[in-house]
Amino acid sequence: MAENNRWNKKIFAMLLERAKGVRSLRQFSADCGVSYVQMRKLLNMEQENPPRPKLIRKIAGNAFGDVDLEDLLFAAGLNPGAAPSVKRKPVETSHDRLRGLPAKDRRIAEAFIDFLASDACSKQEQHPDEQE
Repeated sequence: MAENNRWNKKIFAMLLERAKGVRSLRQFSADCGVSYVQMRKLLNMEQENPPRPKLIRKIAGNAFGDVDLEDLLFAAGLNPGAAPSVKRKPVETSHDRLRGLPAKDRRIAEAFIDFLASDACSKQEQHPDEQE
């Protein structure tokens, strides 16, 4: 890939933070299949050289928000037009994960959710003036 601009650590880190979304850095690293140490270096602008396109594709394929491959490649100083597109994984919700559990585990999880919901309702009834 030909370089068309310079490696911009700050913009790359900002895009990485947005791509991470609500996940922890460890979870985001695991989702991307990238080492936590390297992801932390990129996020903290401690890496001197831009990441390779293969790593950028892994990040883009697991990015939340509106961060895409072209943005990450541009911030890394690479030509966005030269890279193949990345197919994003569908976002898995808690409900999807619950449905994927075996029946016994699903019943346990649903009972726990009911317990939490009833506990929250009883606290709300005891202290209706307090907002959490």
